[in-house]
Amino acid sequence: MKKAISRILISALLLLFLIPMPAAADDWFEPDPGYYTLMDENGKELTVMAWEISVDDEYVSGDNKHYIVIRVDKEKRTAYTRLLGEITLPAAEMQTDFLETAEQNKGNILLYCTHSDESYVPSDGTESIKGNGGIYDVAGALQKNLEKKGVHTVFSKEKHDPHDAGAYRRSRRTAVNLVKQNMPVRAVFDIHRDAVPKSHYVTEVDGQDMTKIRIVIGRRNQNRQANEELAYKIKSVADKNYPGLVKDIFLGKGSYNQELSPRSLLFEVGTYENSKEAAQKSTAYLADVIAKALYGGTVEKHSQKTGETEGDKTKVSPINHENKKSSGGRGFLWLFAVLAVGAVGFLFISTGSREMLSKITKSSRQEFSSFLGRKKKK
Repeated sequence: MKKAISRILISALLLLFLIPMPAAADDWFEPDPGYYTLMDENGKELTVMAWEISVDDEYVSGDNKHYIVIRVDKEKRTAYTRLLGEITLPAAEMQTDFLETAEQNKGNILLYCTHSDESYVPSDGTESIKGNGGIYDVAGALQKNLEKKGVHTVFSKEKHDPHDAGAYRRSRRTAVNLVKQNMPVRAVFDIHRDAVPKSHYVTEVDGQDMTKIRIVIGRRNQNRQANEELAYKIKSVADKNYPGLVKDIFLGKGSYNQELSPRSLLFEVGTYENSKEAAQKSTAYLADVIAKALYGGTVEKHSQKTGETEGDKTKVSPINHENKKSSGGRGFLWLFAVLAVGAVGFLFISTGSREMLSKITKSSRQEFSSFLGRKKKK
């Protein structure tokens, strides 16, 4: 009996060291309604955020100024920043060395919604619908608009209720399964809506009323560089083609499950006070921007108010062609490691240390073969 208990305790301790900690993205959850205000060095409001802000979080404004949070007053829900400089977005310059069309279209775009309940009050009648929020309609619209661009897109409608600090741990399973079942993956997007006043998201693009879109990146994952590259590329294309569409970029202290795959981003499409229809309308423009950022294309400058073209056409190269040394591939290695370690931990507990070594080789081969979609020849 004592030996059995000791073996269980040892196994548990080993698993604590071996198995990756749950996604840290839950750090932004706050049970009380409200939002933080970001201030610049002169006391001017930069933006508002509907989650807890932490020191060292970063913010890129609509005019591409780069700030870092240096102090947070939690009682007043105010964060104070220091200007680091101005972000130089990837130039949408003329490119002549494009990938062939067949190569550009490789890879799937994956969509899911961590917060299943998020809804739009003017259209859905409430800000929260358990398990069937209006956010699914917005993500579905993005899927359809991407498909219209010829981009194969997979949208998981898996539920992750309740909307609490464990939502990202639950959606992590969805993200893992999406990646596992839809290789090769081009990008993974978690679709949300914000919870700040409507005025912060109202915009006009191509002469039409719609919602702005905020891009969120996790600072605590090994894919940060690849994710920043994609976020800046998307903003660059959007600013050129549809000024006013992309609101800003926030780099929070969580991981937001973005360590599972390179080119992973979180999109806030409008806020709860915007209409769902306005958010869905924005996804048509977001889909165009995503397709051009990922696969290349021609960007034509538009007037924000009238929607008329201004005769300035620019070609954009695909993001992986632009930067072949991107760190993105490490994300897939991380996912392999997560699956492998999980298999090892299960074997250790279920079979004991004596049997583990004799089974680990066979088991790990099966795990990796399953992940890659390959079957062992008989």
